Amino acid sequence: MASGYRSGGTDFDDLFDAYAEGPVAQDSGRRVGGSDLSRRYAHIQYGSKRPDVGHRVGGMDVSNLWAAKGTASYRLPFHGQGFSASNGAKTNSSGSASASISIDMLSDGTYSIRRSITGGGNNSNSVVASGRWLASGANAGEYEVQFSASNPGAANFSTSAPSFVSLATSRSAGVSISVPARSASFESASTAVNVHLRRAGGPEQVSSFNASVSASGWV
Repeated sequence: MASGYRSGGTDFDDLFDAYAEGPVAQDSGRRVGGSDLSRRYAHIQYGSKRPDVGHRVGGMDVSNLWAAKGTASYRLPFHGQGFSASNGAKTNSSGSASASISIDMLSDGTYSIRRSITGGGNNSNSVVASGRWLASGANAGEYEVQFSASNPGAANFSTSAPSFVSLATSRSAGVSISVPARSASFESASTAVNVHLRRAGGPEQVSSFNASVSASGWV
């Protein structure tokens, strides 16, 4: 059903992206079925402004409230990036040499991606990317997450959210690989880690990063 509001003969539904998740913009003073249009269209923070449409609220054109059609994106900042971890066992070390890349989606609204190297005489754990997954003004308990991998058999993929679960509790996923430190073994793998994020019951938005891990023995 069209909004009934037009600019240059074009309905607002064809000028602004539909609301999917996150905060809503301030009220526009224009309603459809008793609901303000700001609950119908995506907040401008998720996209770009289109040219003015000639409808104003408080002296401001409403095109400053909502994302122009085709511009809204809910993908997280790490989407399309790649992270790697490599562990070469030191001479005379024992046990296992392991390398991993993991992501934590925290209930405080932030995320962190970590590189971890353990065993084989090496030990390090560092954050390689971090930021917010939760939009300002939203509640983490309203969202759900699921993790998947494009090639889970290539490396050890593990997750606390193989299906959608609430982000009222922190969730994580990771890719790792391990070899005996005292060996001539070399193992490597690369896979896309997919973060499926949605407001409970709503459409999902998928953000992905590539995780490459490798480990080698010293013999």
